Amino acid sequence: MIKGIFFDAAGVLYYRSKHTVDFALKLLQEMGYSQEVSSRDIESLEALRLQVNQGLASHDAYWDLFLSLRGVTDAPQRRQYIGRIVDFSNDVQPVPGVREALAELKSRGYALGVVTDTMYPLEWKKRRLEKVGVAEFIDVIACSTVLGVHKPDPAMYLNAIQQLHLSVPESAFVGHLAVELQGARLAGMATVAVNYDPDAQADYFCESLLDLLSLPIFQSVVIHDR
Repeated sequence: MIKGIFFDAAGVLYYRSKHTVDFALKLLQEMGYSQEVSSRDIESLEALRLQVNQGLASHDAYWDLFLSLRGVTDAPQRRQYIGRIVDFSNDVQPVPGVREALAELKSRGYALGVVTDTMYPLEWKKRRLEKVGVAEFIDVIACSTVLGVHKPDPAMYLNAIQQLHLSVPESAFVGHLAVELQGARLAGMATVAVNYDPDAQADYFCESLLDLLSLPIFQSVVIHDR
């Protein structure tokens, strides 16, 4: 019996009007800066992003390099742009049906958690969940910047499960990216794809969060004591 349901955050519980990188590139274009960088610079940025996601460097360091490589040489100007980028990243909107779906799952007795990769502090993630109206339903968060690992490493998913004192067979993961669903599968969890990539593999597929309520694995009323 499933007792705990764990969600990715961005793209599953909330969304932005566009990817934050796309917003940053559009900002650079409007200000007359280059949007292009060399393949070597892309590799450097990706390496730094992974460090930031693991809490080994700051998000400011990533965006500072992102802007510097595209010709923003003035440090105060970079700080101003970073502020605008961060503000955009925090401007999240609820995925349709998210509050209704999580409220119903909680009423059925399921423990609910979030497994999230981010370059930002855990407190920011909590504020985003509050902004979209679901923080009250979330029992635990496994956050990459806190744990020092990122999806698809099974350690991310297992940490969330352990926080709730559950076993892997009692746990399901709801995600949209093929790679994160693969990580959950490697951890041994039941997987549910929603708003999913074309190449996503999962045990169940849903077209919306409200469809979760009809899945056979989420029908039973459970009692879970942590």
